[in-house]
Amino acid sequence: MLKRVIQYFSPYKKRLIAVFFLSILVSLFTLSDAWLMGRMTEAIFYRTKGMPLSVNVSITKTKIFNLSLVKNVPWQPADKKILNAAINEYGLTVLSSGRAGDSAMAIRVGVPQDLAKDPLKMLPMLQQFLQKRLGSLQVYTSAEEQTVQSGFRLFPQYYTIFILPFFVIIFYFLRGVFTYGQNYLIGSIGQKTIMRLRNQIYQNLQNLSISYFERNKTGQTGQLISRILSDINEINFLFTSGIINIALKPLMVIIGLIWGFTINWKLTLMFALVIPCIAFPVSYLSKKLKAVNKQIMNKNADITDVLEETLTGIKIVKAFGMEKYEIDRFQRETKSSYKATIAGIQLGKMFSPIIEVTISIAISAFLVYSGILILHDTLNPSEFITFAFLMAFLAEPIRSLSGVYFNFPKALVAAERVFDLIDQKSEVVEATNPVELGNVTGSVEFEKVTFGYAADRTVLQDIDLRVNPGEVIALVGPSGAGKTTMVNLVGRFYDPISGKILIDGHNLRDIKIGSLRQSMGIVPQETVLFRGTVADNIAYGKINASMEEIIAAAKAANAHEFIDQMPEGYQTKVGSRGTTLSGGQRQRIAIARALLRDPKILILDEATSALDTQSEILVQDALQKLMKGRTCFVIAHRLSTIRSANRIVVMQDGRIVEVGTHDELLVLDGLYAMLYKTQFRNQEGDSNTNI
Repeated sequence: MLKRVIQYFSPYKKRLIAVFFLSILVSLFTLSDAWLMGRMTEAIFYRTKGMPLSVNVSITKTKIFNLSLVKNVPWQPADKKILNAAINEYGLTVLSSGRAGDSAMAIRVGVPQDLAKDPLKMLPMLQQFLQKRLGSLQVYTSAEEQTVQSGFRLFPQYYTIFILPFFVIIFYFLRGVFTYGQNYLIGSIGQKTIMRLRNQIYQNLQNLSISYFERNKTGQTGQLISRILSDINEINFLFTSGIINIALKPLMVIIGLIWGFTINWKLTLMFALVIPCIAFPVSYLSKKLKAVNKQIMNKNADITDVLEETLTGIKIVKAFGMEKYEIDRFQRETKSSYKATIAGIQLGKMFSPIIEVTISIAISAFLVYSGILILHDTLNPSEFITFAFLMAFLAEPIRSLSGVYFNFPKALVAAERVFDLIDQKSEVVEATNPVELGNVTGSVEFEKVTFGYAADRTVLQDIDLRVNPGEVIALVGPSGAGKTTMVNLVGRFYDPISGKILIDGHNLRDIKIGSLRQSMGIVPQETVLFRGTVADNIAYGKINASMEEIIAAAKAANAHEFIDQMPEGYQTKVGSRGTTLSGGQRQRIAIARALLRDPKILILDEATSALDTQSEILVQDALQKLMKGRTCFVIAHRLSTIRSANRIVVMQDGRIVEVGTHDELLVLDGLYAMLYKTQFRNQEGDSNTNI
C-alpha cells in the first residue's frame, strides 16, 4: 500500500529533489544551534576571539613554557634546525625562539596537557632527550597558562561574544527562508496529490455501472462522501507532514549522528542505540493501531450514512413520528464510534511515553559518561555543550515518531479504502473499437435476452421484442415484472447475461457508450434537478445550447410561463434537487431537458403518476410533443398513456406474456384484461383529458 502511495509522488520529482536539498540545508541550520551554543560557551569560559569556520573546534587550556637552553659552546646556525625538530619530535609545539648571547637560546613552547601536569618530571626528561641530539646543555624554564584555539577564525581581533549575535541573526534568517521553501513545496505537492486522488475517485465513480451503487453498501451516498472527504483528509498526512516526519527528519538524525561521531564517537554511539530500542515496541503497536483505525473509519462512515438517510428522508421521519427512534439510532452509532476512537487513542498515546522513557535513559547515560570525561579533563565545557545541544536536536525528530506512528496507520487504512474505490471496475465495459452511432433511426431489438442482478436469480428471461423507429411501446405489468430492468438494458446501464440488444442493427456491446446515450433521453418518475439555475438544468444534456434553444425547449414543455414569472427568470437558482419547485414544475423542466437534447430513443418512467390534475394536463401535453417522431419506451401507470401507445407489452415474472393494442388485449382476456379491470378501468372517465 505504501509503495502505491509513493507512486503518486512521481509527477513531482523535481519538487521532491528541491525539497530534499532544502531539507539538508534546514537540517544543517537547525543543528547549527548546537555549534552556536558551543561557541557561546567558549566565549564565556575562555574569552575567545574571532569566529571559527570549522564545525569541530578544539579549545583547550594549556601550559606555555619559556625555556632557556644553555650550552658550554656557542650555538651554531644548524643547531636551531636540530632543536626545532627535536622539540616537535618530543610532542611540544614551538611558538617562538631567539638567541640570548652565543651560548644561550630562548624558546617558547606549548606543552600538551598530559606532559604539563608534572613539569618537574618533564624538564629532566626533555633535557636528556635534547642532550642526545645537541650535546651537553642545561634547560631552565618558567611557565604561563594560555587558551589554545584550533582552526581558522574570522575577525580574530574581536571577542567572539560580540560577533555571535550577527551569526545568530544570519543563521535564523536563512533557516526561516529554507524552512518556508521546504514547507511550501511539501504543501503544494500534498494538495496537488489530494486533488488528483479526489478527481480519480470521482471519475471512477462516474464510470462505474449502476449495479455497483445498487448492490454495494460502499455505494451508498454517506459511505462515498466519507471516503472522498474524510478518508482523503487522513491520507493528506502522508503527503504533507508525513513526508517531513517519515523521510526528512531522519535526514536530520543522520547528519547529526555523522557530526556527533566526529566530536566523540563513543557518546554518539551510546545515543544511537536509542533507535533500535524504540523500533520494536513502535512496530508492534503500529500494527494493532492499523486494525483499530480501520474500525474507526468504518464507524465514522456509518454515522455519515445515518445522517444522509435521515436528512434526505426527514419528511418521512416526521410524518411517522420517528424522531426519537432516529435520535436513538444516531446515538448508538456515535457511541460505537466513540468506543473505537478511544481504543485508538489508548494505543496511539502509548508511543510517546515509550519514546520519551527510552530517550531519557540515553540522555542519562550520556550525562554520566560525559561527566566522567569532563572530570578527567578529556572533554571541555564547549564540547560538552555542543554535544548536549546536538543530541537534544536529534531527540526531537525521534520524539516526532510518536505522532508519525499515531497518524501513519490511520492514513494507510484510509489509503486502502480510497484505493478500493479507485480500483473498482465497471461491469459495463467499452468495446475495444466501439461503433460510433451516426444518424440514429431508433430501431431497437431484443434477441433472447436474459438478465439477473445476481447470477442465481434472473429478472428477465428470453425476451424477444422488435421495436420499429418512431414506435411507442407501453410496458405494463405487476410490480417486479421487469419493466424498469428492461428499459435500463436499452440504456446499457447493465449488460444481459445472455442474448443481445440491437440499436439500428448494432449490438449494444459494440456501440460507444457515450454515442449511445447521446441518442437517448430519459424522463424519470422522480425528477432530479441539480444545484444551479433553471437554464443550467434544461441545458444539462446539451451544455453548449444557446439561450434561444433553452427557451424554445421550455416553451414546448409548457415550462416557459412559470419560469418567466420567477424572480430571475431562467437564471433563478433551483436549489439542491430542485426542492424550491413543485413536482409539476420539476417534471416540465425535465421534459424541456429531454426536448433540447432531441433524442431518437426516449424512455419515460410514467412522469405524471404523482401529479395533481392541473399539473398532469400540462405535463401530458408536453410529453405528447416530446414523443412525436421518437422511439419511446413508456413504463405506464395510466390508461391514457397505454391507449396512445402503438403496442402494449405485458410482462409477468420477467417474461413477455402478451403484446398488442388496448382493444386486442382486452379481447384476449388475459393478464392485461385483468389489470384493466382492477387498476385502469376507474381512469376511463378521465382519458379524454390525457394523451
